[in-house]
Amino acid sequence: MKDAQNLAKLLGHLPPKVFRAFVHEEFNTALPGLDEDDGKRKQRAKLTDALDALPVPDRQRMEEVAEKIVLLCDAPGQDAMDGVQEDIFDDEDRDAFDKLANQYERSLWLYRNEQELFQRALDWRQADYLHQSQIYYDGFVAPKDLTVLDDKTSIDDFHEKLAAHFNCDVKDIAVQVFRRLRPNAEDGDDVALHQISIHYNRPPESVERVEDSNVVPQEIIRAESSFVTYEPDNGNLEVLSRGKKGREDLARLVADTLLQSPITGEKVPIKQYDYQSLAEPREFDISDEPVAWVKVTELGYSVGTRSLLVKMWSNDPDDIFTAGRSLVGPDFDYRRRPLTYAKIAVRLRKEGRGRARTVSIVLRGDNKCNIKAKREKDRALCDRLLVKWGLVKEIGSVESPHPDASAA
Repeated sequence: MKDAQNLAKLLGHLPPKVFRAFVHEEFNTALPGLDEDDGKRKQRAKLTDALDALPVPDRQRMEEVAEKIVLLCDAPGQDAMDGVQEDIFDDEDRDAFDKLANQYERSLWLYRNEQELFQRALDWRQADYLHQSQIYYDGFVAPKDLTVLDDKTSIDDFHEKLAAHFNCDVKDIAVQVFRRLRPNAEDGDDVALHQISIHYNRPPESVERVEDSNVVPQEIIRAESSFVTYEPDNGNLEVLSRGKKGREDLARLVADTLLQSPITGEKVPIKQYDYQSLAEPREFDISDEPVAWVKVTELGYSVGTRSLLVKMWSNDPDDIFTAGRSLVGPDFDYRRRPLTYAKIAVRLRKEGRGRARTVSIVLRGDNKCNIKAKREKDRALCDRLLVKWGLVKEIGSVESPHPDASAA
């Protein structure tokens, strides 16, 4: 099923019987029966052959649904699902959900049984995904501790203004306002975050398809999504969308209508990382943190068109400086080199039902950091540690000299 990768992924992770029942109930499509004596690999091969035999439009329709279900199965998706599962009010349903250990089964269950919560989790996950890159992110400064209006009159007014903004009919826009929690960077405690999800239809597009051996035009309508989040504790009003144009207008619409407090357009500053300071030995303060130890495991630098990266295992008895001298020479000194890459291994202690594990912080290029790609709690912890260790050089303007700065 090369034309349906998410459908194939769903088949590969769900029990074959569960997958077969899902296809039959969701799409009214009968797949062949399964022999219980056959192994899962043989059962999946049989279902794959049956899916390959379906008309392409039918398989594409399944692929669109499968993509949404699969999106909630990565780390940000699991965070989003954990955040909404407490809103499953029926005790019996919550118990059934908790018993599912397979993340794909959990996502499928939510899709089949709690469509509103599924969409909320999907919006949450998509917003966090866009938040990982400065390309999709703009933050604006708003007053703190404002109330987000979510009554029908306010939402209808917001709807009308969005229709004028996107130059489309009100019925072509969907708006959802909900409250969720996000760990803060200071101590990892959850803070309230209000999210406004905006989905709107783009103008129709004409594409071609083959029908009865003839190429015929077909009109399709694609939906586009934007997410606006407001954090009362700090007043940050974040706009997350794939298109940069119009983000400030969306921020103003939310501020004027749902917060009823105009904004100046001042942007949330970004963080500048000072990992050149890792060029010499240092102590990492881990007091009062769930951290067993910290170690720099990789350092790299570039001179002209040449570069050097020194790597070591985290369980190596030496440090990165000894490793560099052993590989390059006894006089080798990182302090005389402009660092362009650093990797810090952070060993987390076992706490509660969790397990001891290692989280890596990667700093590279002008101002890039990998912590935004991590799960919420890990992201907040790493952000707090970087500040604690003095690796945040300054809080600069968003108008950074480096246009691809990604540390929001």
